[in-house]
Amino acid sequence: MRTSRSAAFSLVELLIVITIIVIMASLMGPTLNSALRGTALTQSSDKVIGVLSLAHQTAVSKAQTVDDYGIYSPMMKAQILPNSVIISTSTNLSTLLSNGTNSTPTNSIPRAGSNYTYASFQYYRSGSTSLAATSLAKNIWGVTVVNASDMNGANSNNLPLNYTTIVIDPYNGSLKTYRPHL
Repeated sequence: MRTSRSAAFSLVELLIVITIIVIMASLMGPTLNSALRGTALTQSSDKVIGVLSLAHQTAVSKAQTVDDYGIYSPMMKAQILPNSVIISTSTNLSTLLSNGTNSTPTNSIPRAGSNYTYASFQYYRSGSTSLAATSLAKNIWGVTVVNASDMNGANSNNLPLNYTTIVIDPYNGSLKTYRPHL
C-alpha cells in the first residue's frame, strides 16, 4: 500500500520542473516573435494582393475601367494592415508610389482619417493598366510590405531581411509576389 507521503511531489522536484519550463519558454521567445512577425507580413501582403486582384478582376469582368477620376466609389471597405506592418514609402522600394501622389483625399479612412497621401492608377477593361504608358525605367511597378520594426534601423532605400514585394505587370495586370525569406 502506498502512503500519501510517497505519492506527492517534493518541493525540489516541483522547482526543477518549473525551472525547465522557464528555460524552454525563454528559448522559444525569439522564435515565437519571429513567427508572429512573419505571419503579420503574410497577412498584409495577402490583403494588398486581394485589393489589387479585385480591381483587376472587376475591370475585366465588367468590361470597364476601374479608377477614381475624382469620384470615389469603393469596391470594398478599407483594408487595415496589422499595426506592426507598413508599406514602404521609399519610391525605390515601392515604385508604385512614384506614379504621382495625391495629398488631397476626399474620404476618411480608419486609423488615418483624412491625413494621408495616395498614389493611383487605372485597370482597363482589357486587364492592362495605366502604368504601361509611364516612363519608369524598365516599367517595374511594385509595392513593398515590411515589418515596421525591421525598417527602424535600416536606411529607407535598403531592404530588411524579411519583406514582401508585390509587382504589377503594367501590360496585363498580373501580380507576382517576391518574398525571399519566407
